[in-house]
Amino acid sequence: MKGAIGLCFMFVIGLLSVDAQSARMDMPADSLFTFKDSRDSREYTAFRLNGIDWMGENLRFKTKDSYCYDAQGMGCKDFGRLYTWDDAVTACPAGWRLPTNVEWDSLIAWTGGEKKAGYVLAYGDSLGFKIQFGFPPNINGRYSGNNIQASYWSADAYNASTAWVYYFLKDKLPLTYTNYFSKNYGMSCRCVRVAADESAAEDKK
Repeated sequence: MKGAIGLCFMFVIGLLSVDAQSARMDMPADSLFTFKDSRDSREYTAFRLNGIDWMGENLRFKTKDSYCYDAQGMGCKDFGRLYTWDDAVTACPAGWRLPTNVEWDSLIAWTGGEKKAGYVLAYGDSLGFKIQFGFPPNINGRYSGNNIQASYWSADAYNASTAWVYYFLKDKLPLTYTNYFSKNYGMSCRCVRVAADESAAEDKK
């Protein structure tokens, strides 16, 4: 009898855990929208959360030193382009920029914290972040396994040769990670915009 009660208790706890995870996965953004990069007319999905607009896709704007996974049969459309840090800090559309550590930390905290946010950011459709897992950080097209990691530059440098990166390992979700890497590595970019800046720009039109 005690065994049956214990099994029932574990079953209920499991259901509650699934429900809690589902509720977190359904965390909505304040708004979802699309915008067009005036430099090349490419359109991006984006979302607004707590006064910050985030791109929901990896940046695809072609700069002198950026490149794609084309050598691996995987194009810019799905994975975006990869940028060195020096390239990334000037690659965002007008009015947009790389997110700072504070902005990355705020997004992760809002979506559950560094030990839980990975599922929401990777698979939470109602939020709109849309992680696309690719290869680990690389230099000049040196790749290892695919469908492993998504790595994003922060605007904050660590020192003269390295900068902060926020990254997600598919087989370690829901954990999120941050560390500093060589500025020469190729990383993905997500750009942000303070919502007030967008409103001010609209008022000037």
